[in-house]
Amino acid sequence: MISYLHDHFGLFLEASRSFIEVLILAMGIYYLWKLFRGTRGARVLAGFGFVLATLSLLAKILALTVIIKLLGVSSTFLVIAVVVIFQPELRRIFAEVGSRPLMGLHRQQTEVIEVVISALEQLQQDGHGALIAFEREITYGPARENGTLLDAKVSEDLLTTIFYPKTSLHDGGTIIVQDRIAVSAAIFPLTQAEGLQRTLGLRHRAALGLSDETDAVVVVLSEETGIISLAVGGELRRPLTTDELRSQLVAILQNNDAKSLVPQLAS
Repeated sequence: MISYLHDHFGLFLEASRSFIEVLILAMGIYYLWKLFRGTRGARVLAGFGFVLATLSLLAKILALTVIIKLLGVSSTFLVIAVVVIFQPELRRIFAEVGSRPLMGLHRQQTEVIEVVISALEQLQQDGHGALIAFEREITYGPARENGTLLDAKVSEDLLTTIFYPKTSLHDGGTIIVQDRIAVSAAIFPLTQAEGLQRTLGLRHRAALGLSDETDAVVVVLSEETGIISLAVGGELRRPLTTDELRSQLVAILQNNDAKSLVPQLAS
């Protein structure tokens, strides 16, 4: 009886160990992908992983012993090659991980939302447009490369100055991380969605594009009409009053609740 229990306990431990190993690997791959997503090397990394996995699978199925040995011997060199190729991305990712909370959650403070609302009201009154993204967990790396790095505390004066038409930063989008303006004059990816209204300009298409590729919440103020729009999850919500925008931003950024959004814009 003791031997029977011992054998079954050993099998249970072995199964648990295997499950934990698979779980750790899966979580590691998932979080690595989340960190790399949005960077220039994301597609290269995905393609590299796909080719390597396909080659390994074919080698095992077809019993290609030479290729299996080569893959085993070259694994260390492949890791070094990945580190060298993706050195800029890795440096930026580790810097961001070190500066973020352990849970990786970005909860925008009510004060920041109020500052943005005030700035939008002033810009709306002056007849100027704006494109402001609240960055959450997914970083859009290219914006750091094509935009102007600021790292300045969010303020109404700074936002209205950025989007004043005669400044060099008014073209493109501004990204807010927590309570700081990280980047301005950034180029966001344009949406590839079809059936959008022809009246929607580049700012709206850029807002949709960024919300498609990341979990950012993007606010658009139309220069022509003064209409406020909100892009999240690839959907554009408009028109919004400043009170409606405030409630939406609080619901999404502080309560992580996107279900309370107003109806989607009809295409």
